[in-house]
Amino acid sequence: MTTLLAGALLAGAPLQPGADEARRAAQQELAKGVYRDAEPGLLQRAWEALLDALSRVEGPSGGGVLQAVVVVLLVLGVLVVVALLVRRTGAATRRAAAGPQPGLTGPVDAAALRRDAREAAREQRWDDAVLVGFRALVRGLQERDLVGSAPGLTASEAAREAGRSLPALAGRLTAAADLFDSVLYGGRRARREDAEAVAALDDAAVAARPARRAEVAAGGAAR
Repeated sequence: MTTLLAGALLAGAPLQPGADEARRAAQQELAKGVYRDAEPGLLQRAWEALLDALSRVEGPSGGGVLQAVVVVLLVLGVLVVVALLVRRTGAATRRAAAGPQPGLTGPVDAAALRRDAREAAREQRWDDAVLVGFRALVRGLQERDLVGSAPGLTASEAAREAGRSLPALAGRLTAAADLFDSVLYGGRRARREDAEAVAALDDAAVAARPARRAEVAAGGAAR
């Protein structure tokens, strides 16, 4: 993208581009949909800054090549900023388009959530596969009365409760809760192995037998 724009400015435009020519080239590039999907306020400020800089580019007499390089660098600088914005907001935009994100408690059963998580994984939507997969894990534990279903339950609270009943999985449950929070709130992009780890943990939790109440009580007293 940036290479094509640089080529257009240096090869397809005169060697002594004025602010008007550079402004038109930048406007055509920034009119593309990928930029319109970025954060509007920040993109608008970047665009205004570019126009202001271009309006000041006059260049010395006979310095056409130098002027062209300055214009290209200004435009590319804005495109780099916008590309970072698109990358950072892309996952949030996709989740917003899919509708509101449910909490860790709700009427949807674990089987339905597992189907949704598998579908997300098939489509390589790793963020959704992790988030929905963790919700399926928690919902399955709630259906077995191993985790409470109070409104506002957090991922770390669910992991701690489940870890008391399934001590052999306590470390993996904590790691999965941290992953869930970092993807949902911290802007982390999930990967295939993250989704696979959550799905494998859900399978392990389904197969695991909970510790007896006396063992759970003893473990709590020891802490």
